[in-house]
Amino acid sequence: MPYAARASHKNSVGLIVLFALGACSSVGPDYARPPLSLQADWSTPAGLRPVISANDETTFWGSFDDPVLSELLQFAQANNLTLQTAAAQVAQAEAVLRGTLASALPAAQLSAGSTYSQPDLASTLRGTQEGSTAHQVLGQVSWEIDFWGTQRRATEVDAASLRSSQAAYRAANVSIKASVAATYCNVRLYEQRLAVAQANLAQQQESLRIAEARFRLGAASELDYRQAQTQHAQTLAQLPAIRQSLATFQHALSVLLGSPPDRFAREHPMTHGLPRAPKAAAAGLPRDLLRRRPDVMQAEAVAMAQSARIGQAEAALYPSFTLGGSFGFSTTDSVSDLFRWDNRTLSAGLGLVLPLFDRERIKAQVQVQDSLFKQAMLAYQNQVLKAQQEVEDAMSAIMEYTEQVAQLSAAEAAASRSAELAGARYRSGQTDYTTVASAEQARLQTSDARVQAQGALLQAHISAWRALGGLEQDASSGGAQP
Repeated sequence: MPYAARASHKNSVGLIVLFALGACSSVGPDYARPPLSLQADWSTPAGLRPVISANDETTFWGSFDDPVLSELLQFAQANNLTLQTAAAQVAQAEAVLRGTLASALPAAQLSAGSTYSQPDLASTLRGTQEGSTAHQVLGQVSWEIDFWGTQRRATEVDAASLRSSQAAYRAANVSIKASVAATYCNVRLYEQRLAVAQANLAQQQESLRIAEARFRLGAASELDYRQAQTQHAQTLAQLPAIRQSLATFQHALSVLLGSPPDRFAREHPMTHGLPRAPKAAAAGLPRDLLRRRPDVMQAEAVAMAQSARIGQAEAALYPSFTLGGSFGFSTTDSVSDLFRWDNRTLSAGLGLVLPLFDRERIKAQVQVQDSLFKQAMLAYQNQVLKAQQEVEDAMSAIMEYTEQVAQLSAAEAAASRSAELAGARYRSGQTDYTTVASAEQARLQTSDARVQAQGALLQAHISAWRALGGLEQDASSGGAQP
C-alpha cells in the first residue's frame, strides 16, 4: 500500500476509534429504586418495643444473661457449614467481578516458535534434500470497543451480584445466630418443662402414698386412692414426649454448631433455667429496614443486576467493533538473524460484527430480561412489606407474651397455695381427694403454661432481632464482608 494510502487508512481508523470512544454510552435502563410502601412508625407503643442493640450485638445477646448462649453463638459463627458456604459464595462473586473488570482491558499475548518443513516430493526428485525452518516471535493485541456499554453493563451485573452475595452472607449470619438462640431457648424450655413435671410428679407421689395409706387404714375410700393413682400415671405419661422434644432440639442445636448431633447433650448438662428476657426499648423506624435487613438489600441487588442485564441483551442488537494488531519478527534464516529489522512483521485491523437475521431472537431476549426485571422489582417491593410485617408481628408478640407471663406467674402462685391448702385439708380428713386432684392439676398446668409463655417471650425477642436485621449496617457499605 502506498504511503499516502496507508496514512489515509490510519487516519480513518483513528477517527473511527476516537468517535467510538467519545460516543460510547450504555444502552438499556439505568436502575432506579421503585416506590416503596413504608410506614412512618411502628404501631406498637414505644415503651413496649423490644430491645435491639443493633450496633452492638454482644450487648443484645448479653442481655439474655446466659454465658452458654454467648459461647454457642461464637462457636456457630466459626463452625456453621451454611455460613461457610455463604462466605465461599462471596469469594466466588468477588473473583467473577475481578474477571469481568479484567476482560475490559485489551487482550495481549506473546507467541514464539520454530517450524521445520521437510522437502515436498517435487523438491526431492530435483535432488533437494534439505528442509526449511521458520522462526517467529509475535505479539498480538485485540480490544473490543465498549461502544454500547456491554462491558459496563456486565460490570454492573457482577457488582450487583457481589452485593447480593454479601447480603446473602449477612442474611445467613443473622439467620444462623437467631436459629442457634431460638433452638437453645427451646432446649432450656423443655428442660424447664421436664423439671416442672418432675417436681409435680414428686408431690403427686407423696399424695398417692397418703391416699394409699388412708385407704389401707379405712380412713378413705378406694376412689381417692384410684384418683391419686390415675393422676400420678397421667403426669408420668407426659415425660416421654417432653424428653423426646428435648432430644430433638439438642440434636438440631448440635448440627447448627457444625457438630455431630450428640455434642450438645454430652458437653452441656441440664440447667433447668431459661435465659432472661431483654427489657423494652426503642427499635428504629420502618425506613431503617432498607439498610438493616440483609434480605431486603439482597432483593434490591437482584433487581439492580437484572436491570443491567436488559442493557446487555439490548446491546446485542447493535454492531460491535474490535481493534486488533500484531507485531513481531519472522525468518527462515538462522535464528540469530530473527530480530533484524528487515524481518519485522506488522498488521492492524478493525473488525465489525452486525447481527442481521437473528434480530427477532435478540429482541425476544430483551423482552425476557425486561420481564425478569419487573419480577425482581415486585419481589423487592414485597420483601419490604414482609419485613415490616415481621417486625410488627414480633413486637406485638413481645407485648402480649410479657403480659401473659405476668398473669401466669400470679396464677401459678395462687395454684401452688391452693394445692398446699387442699393437701392439708385432705390429710386432716376435711375433704376428699377430688379437691386435691383438681388443685394439683391446676398447679401443674399453670406452672407448665408459665414456662411455655416465658419461652415464647424469648422467641419473640429473637424474632424481633431477626426481623430488624440483626446488626445495623451503614447504607454506604454495600453489605458485610465475611
